[in-house]
Amino acid sequence: MGAALAGWAATGRCVPAGPVDLLGLPAPATARGARRRLLSVVSVGTRLVAVGDFGLILSSDDGGARWEQQPSPVAVMLTAAWFNDTLHGWAVGHDGIILATEDGGRHWQRQLDGRSINQQMLEAANAQLERARTKPPGKVPQELLDNLEDRVADAEAAVQAGPSRPLLGLRFVDAHTGFVVGSYGQLLHTTDAGRTWKYIGDRLNNDTGLHLNQITLAPSGALYIAAEGGTVFRSDDQGQHWTRIRVGYNGQLYGFVALNDGLLAYGFNGHLFRSDAQGQRWTALPSPTGKSLVQGMRLPDGRVLLASQSGELLLGDARAETFRRQASGNAELSGMTVMPGSNHVVTVGALGARATTLNLSPT
Repeated sequence: MGAALAGWAATGRCVPAGPVDLLGLPAPATARGARRRLLSVVSVGTRLVAVGDFGLILSSDDGGARWEQQPSPVAVMLTAAWFNDTLHGWAVGHDGIILATEDGGRHWQRQLDGRSINQQMLEAANAQLERARTKPPGKVPQELLDNLEDRVADAEAAVQAGPSRPLLGLRFVDAHTGFVVGSYGQLLHTTDAGRTWKYIGDRLNNDTGLHLNQITLAPSGALYIAAEGGTVFRSDDQGQHWTRIRVGYNGQLYGFVALNDGLLAYGFNGHLFRSDAQGQRWTALPSPTGKSLVQGMRLPDGRVLLASQSGELLLGDARAETFRRQASGNAELSGMTVMPGSNHVVTVGALGARATTLNLSPT
């Protein structure tokens, strides 16, 4: 909060006394947006859109050489963005915020925030606990009952405390149907392009509230969620039912890359796992780095590009078995994108946005 107040003071605006509701404040204007902390960047046709600290939203129409700040209705940190096409996109962030745009990121509107999510989570937790208590004695393990009671208490505390839990990832599967994931088991679903969002985290086998870091859509049509504790959640029916799968270690998984013949999961301290069996079984792979892998993507020719938190860019073959370093780690990274039809990579992180031309020719 102190950093937030300092940011507002630097703009020359009057800083109100007492607690500040960053959901009620627009993002402060800055001429140095491209050098502020940014957490996510996406390609929107020939355009780039990046989001980050204090509600910052930037766009670039020249491959990241110049950036323009766009109005944002909130001053909370934005963590991820997704676009269905060149016009329709969404961004999520702290305090449960979901923003939407219909003009390629030039203007944004609030769709949801943590107040509504907290209330929905409390209602779902109470319903889960009530269902468990109505089952015959001995049918529900005491440990599960204890966990469900804890979830109710946590949800009640969250409602009283107000919005604070961050959303971390999102994925739309068509123009209307989308999913958002976040900390403490937050999983939200929309079927009307975000005009309404429904909490569906109670569909997961996640009574301890594992953090959900990213959601992806595999070529098979299955949905996968990367979670903490080496956990993957998979749905084959558009989020109605989910299977919980362990990959074989207890650390964070941060995301997935769809391979030609399977799925790659990446995470903390460079851990890599590949599944060739529709996500049911996972095999650990040798890692090209000991640093946490924060984003991965599949290139048009099938190869894999990974970004580590320390700033490394790592180019791998189509099965993610061998990698070569494309850029050394010299700054904290949070995300990246490759401009369509080029070897032009734009990264974002603690020092803002940076454009890099990589050698993406086959080895």
